[in-house]
Amino acid sequence: MLSGRKALQSIDQSLHVVRNEAVRLDKQLSQLSGQLAMTQRHRLSLLNQIAKVRLSEIESGELQSEFNSTDAQVTQLLQQRDQAMQALNSEIDKLNLSIANGDAERIALSDQCDEVSSQIDDTEVKVQAELKLNQAYIDQYQATQLAESISEEAERKVEQANADMAEKAKPYESDTLFMYLWQRGFGTTEYKGGLLSRAMDGWVARVIKYEPARVNFWNLQEIPKRLTEHADRVADEADAQMLVLQQMEADALQAQNVPELEKKLEQLRSELDQHDDKIEATEEELNDALSKRADFNSGSDTYIQQCLSRIASALEHKTLGAIHQYVRQTHSPVDDRAVVELQELEDSLESFNGDMSGLKKLHNGQISRLRELESVRQRFKNSRFDDIRSGFTNGAMISSVLNQFIQGLVSGADVWGAIKRNQRYRNTGAAPDFGSGGLGDIADVLGGGGIDIGDILRPRAPRRRRQRRGSSWHIPKPRRGGGGFQFPRSSGRTGGGGGFKTGGGF
Repeated sequence: MLSGRKALQSIDQSLHVVRNEAVRLDKQLSQLSGQLAMTQRHRLSLLNQIAKVRLSEIESGELQSEFNSTDAQVTQLLQQRDQAMQALNSEIDKLNLSIANGDAERIALSDQCDEVSSQIDDTEVKVQAELKLNQAYIDQYQATQLAESISEEAERKVEQANADMAEKAKPYESDTLFMYLWQRGFGTTEYKGGLLSRAMDGWVARVIKYEPARVNFWNLQEIPKRLTEHADRVADEADAQMLVLQQMEADALQAQNVPELEKKLEQLRSELDQHDDKIEATEEELNDALSKRADFNSGSDTYIQQCLSRIASALEHKTLGAIHQYVRQTHSPVDDRAVVELQELEDSLESFNGDMSGLKKLHNGQISRLRELESVRQRFKNSRFDDIRSGFTNGAMISSVLNQFIQGLVSGADVWGAIKRNQRYRNTGAAPDFGSGGLGDIADVLGGGGIDIGDILRPRAPRRRRQRRGSSWHIPKPRRGGGGFQFPRSSGRTGGGGGFKTGGGF
């Protein structure tokens, strides 16, 4: 069985892979963006060269002045952009370092939680062993078991009586005349009617032989009511016996200082939750910063947009028409190389823009997947699935679905579904179904047969009016509302929580 801590490490490793892929795409975007900017500036340079050769002196000087001014402004904007990029990269490095340090601190806090959890578990083992030898506890266990059995039998009789009544009542309920008289309360003190009504109703009653049918129908309805009253009384007695048994367990735990250990564990978990919140907030900042860097690298930032706008404005110069006319018509060898290179650059620009669009789409998708997996890890932590008692029945499945997520074959919801399906709480020492929660064969109390952990953790049919206070097994309660998430209640196999106060069977 894969431990909860190992499973969390696998998720962290997958996050590392996804984040590294986002950084790799960042670098590709950066390289492509740089090539695009160099191409645009080189295009200006070539146009300037051609203008010097083919335009008149006045037109050439005017255009050269425009190009030089544009180039100076673009150079200044790119310098400002480089400074902003350096600041952003520095922020990303700091955030990455903060996350790495936070993860290391979390491991230390988790170790402390596991240590206290182990102390509680070891103490429970001792308490359970002592209770198995305590005759007063055994007697109370037997009394509780008997009361529970009586209560369950009474409830079974109520269910059977209700089923019988539903079946046997059909002939009466289908008789229109009988139900008319019954609903009017005929034959009882509730009946009200004038002389004529009484006479007519009496005649109908004699014709359909209403009175014996009324008595039978009344008895049919009364039996479930009486049985229900009896079931409620014996259920109250079973509850009372259960509370006595639970109190004996609680007193035994109190004598071994378990409540104080529980408080200490709860405090450590609270610190762990707060630490996780800080890590998650830092990761969100990092994701935002990565998105901003992607905008820079793909040329979507304000600096590049201003550069492109300024270049576009320069290329709208009226004398450029003459340059392009020359480019299309010239057969002169004077500047053939510049003309050919300009044509190649203009083809490259279209290709660059297409590549940039596709790469930006890939990067955005990778950031989205990164946030999906971070959400899975957040749910994992908030559900306490990294607790020392938590494990996963099919570790290979968890590894497989994480690999499929990295490859883009499944979603974060698929990963979380696989994690929930395979999660179980393990028997690390103290019997999870000890005492008041199981009420199994009394031979187990006296040192009899063992309990199959699979059977213990399967959901039990709910009993009537049970006033249990939790489970004797310290399955951690899922965190509620932490980190902006609300989580569904755990199923029977993973639910429970808080203290060996309400027990299970030996």
